[in-house]
This record gives sequence, structure tokens and C-alpha cells, in this order.
Amino acid sequence: MLSEPPLKRLSDQQSLAVYLREAWDRRAFAIVVPRQEMRSQNMDTALGQFWHVLNPALLVAVYYVIFGVVLDASRGVEPYLGFLVIGIVLFQLTQRVAQDGAAVISRNDGLIRSIQFPRVLLPISVVHAQTFAFVPALFVVVATLLVLGVVPTVRWFLFPLVLIAQYGLNLGAALLTARWGASIRDLSQLLPHLFRLLFYASGVLFSIDQFVSEGALRDLFALNPIYGIISCARWCLISTPVDSLVVFATASWCLLAPVVGLLVFRRAEHRFGV
Repeated sequence: MLSEPPLKRLSDQQSLAVYLREAWDRRAFAIVVPRQEMRSQNMDTALGQFWHVLNPALLVAVYYVIFGVVLDASRGVEPYLGFLVIGIVLFQLTQRVAQDGAAVISRNDGLIRSIQFPRVLLPISVVHAQTFAFVPALFVVVATLLVLGVVPTVRWFLFPLVLIAQYGLNLGAALLTARWGASIRDLSQLLPHLFRLLFYASGVLFSIDQFVSEGALRDLFALNPIYGIISCARWCLISTPVDSLVVFATASWCLLAPVVGLLVFRRAEHRFGV
């Protein structure tokens, strides 16, 4: 009598290449679903989808009044409002991706239990959902700069490369927080506080060059990938200086983050929904 082969986890039977190919075949899930979710947001409000533009504009206005007018944190940065809107909008994008990623596994527990599919599509859908929501905020950035009299230069054509780099960083962040959030349910409660600290350590509200003079301390800022993304974006759009160390560190983070995130996520994928 022939004995049956032992059961194996489905994730163990696939190579990484097959797994990624299957995810690519089902890529519509990570595009269509986030797009529909964005359209459904704010449908019960009077202004509807206009809140995707109004929210970042109001947030920038509040910070500008407090730090630009009351506390005078600009210290010679011109235009400070343009400096501020770039930092706030880009920081918010990564923060929302990471926070939503931490809850995406628990939020889709029923789907995970009922259907077999590459779970990596869930954090990818989070990245896409927040990227779609980011597009109106991007128009706020461009409109603000033009109103302030910032003249577009050839550097503006490099800004999409910064957004691509941030996409890589956000993908890695979503994969990691999805993995850790599935095991540590309190992570969703901790992340807002951690990002509040990171907000002040990323040069969002003030120029690091103006406020930090110690070389070693400035190098630590350079290792912060969000600070690097913001600094490179400001270099593209308003021509603020950026160190070569910042560019190198940012490129390294954005290339490594999705790779490390994917490996860490897939290693624990068999535990999701158990």
C-alpha cells in the first residue's frame, strides 16, 4: 500500500519567482480595490472628494501659522511655505502607508482564511491606496509653488524619480509593518507616536542645515530615509541644497527596503489567518 506524501504549506511549495509571478498575474486586485476605496471615501460629506485636496492644504496652513509666523522657524528658508508643503505632504504619505500596513492583515483576516492568494498583494494595495490619495495633495504642492512664484527648472523633471524612490521605501515599510502588525496587534497604536517623533527628526518643519551645525549629528539625519526623500524633493522643486551622503543613503534605503520587506513578509506569510 502506497503511503501518501506529507502535507506541506502551500507557501513552501513555491519558489520566490513563482510567487512573484502569481502576484503579478493578480495585480488587478492591488490596483482596482484601492481605487474603489478612494472613490468611496468622504462620499457622505458635503465636499466629497474635494477633501483629498482640502485636508493637506489645511494641515499645511496650520503648521505655517504656528511655525512660520508665530515661532518663525524659517530662518532664511525661502520660500518657507513651499519648503513646508513639500515636507508635510511627502511625510504624510509614508506615515499613512506604514500605519495602514500595520492593520492590513487583521483587517482582511476573513479574506485570508477563505481564499488562497499571494498575501503580498495586501500591503501592496495599501501602498497603491495611499498613493492614489496622494495625487490631489501633489497638486496642492505644485499649485502652492507656482502661486509663490517658484519658476520651474529642469530639476523638476527629476522629481518623479524621487516619487519612485519613495514608492520603494513605502513598499518596504508596508511589508514590514504588515508582518509585524500581524503578530503585534498593538503596533497600530504605537506607530502614530513613533511617527510623531520621526516628524521632528525628518526636517519637515525646519531646515537641518540652519538648526544643526554638528557634522556627526547631521550625518545621523542623513541616515533617515524620510529626511532623504524630503531633502531630494526640495532640491528638485525649490533648489535647496542636499548632501551627496543624503542622496546615497536615500537611494540605498529605497532599493533595499522592498527587498528586505518582501523576504521578511513572505517568511511569516503562513502564519496569517491562523
